[in-house]
Amino acid sequence: MRRSNSRSKAALPGIPRYGSVFGSLGLVWGGLFAWWFKDDPQKHPSVNAGERELLKGVAGLGGGHSDVPWAKLLRSRTVWLLWAQYFCCSFPWYFFITFQPKYLQEFRHMTESQSAHFGVWPLLLGGLGSLFSGLIAVKLAKWAGSVAKSRRILSCTGFAGAAMCWFTVIHLDNVTLAVAFMALASFCSDLNMPSAWGTCMDIGGKYAGTLSGSMNMMGNLAGFVMPSLGGYILHHTGKSYNILLYMMVCSYLIGMCLWPFIDPVTPIERDGPA
Repeated sequence: MRRSNSRSKAALPGIPRYGSVFGSLGLVWGGLFAWWFKDDPQKHPSVNAGERELLKGVAGLGGGHSDVPWAKLLRSRTVWLLWAQYFCCSFPWYFFITFQPKYLQEFRHMTESQSAHFGVWPLLLGGLGSLFSGLIAVKLAKWAGSVAKSRRILSCTGFAGAAMCWFTVIHLDNVTLAVAFMALASFCSDLNMPSAWGTCMDIGGKYAGTLSGSMNMMGNLAGFVMPSLGGYILHHTGKSYNILLYMMVCSYLIGMCLWPFIDPVTPIERDGPA
């Protein structure tokens, strides 16, 4: 049965309120970013004299670069795997900003107002997952013995955790628990973010912007595939959301299997195998 217009309109006023809150947080973050981060690291107040001495030798590296070595990029196994893992990470993420509201309403039988309130948590937990991963990365690298191992551990753990959480969601009848595991899946998924983007910086070197943009392009490609393929599946299966969720589980498992073969620290310009 379709909801009446009066009920639908009554659920909407709460949504702009969240928009205002998150918009305000963006302004706060922008102010903090402008105050703390500097284009020139030597001008940062927390940099000591010894660090400034080390930075003198790299002052000229930010001046630009020659033509992008596309041949080396395309011959690099790590670059291809980096693109693929980001597609696998982004494909399930786009569920949250496309199908999640309808999933909560049609499959979990929430009202529009309830889905608006519960739908915030997966996105919030995702941001916290990325922050948590960045904060523990250095300590994990010391424990594991290298940055490469720590990045693989974080990404594999994140992909595996997200896959397990979505698998659990499929088999949960309790709506609150299902949303909690959806949020936890988003948290786990974003554990991969610092590793993926840090890898772009380290292996891309002065071409880090190009490599980062190409990886992000693969994420945007996933943003095209998820709504298109998801809509097709839902239309032709009588809105069987679980089929789409199982595909998301598989996407995370594939991403997990890719990371052990990624070299996340060796620059692509270095001679030898990629």
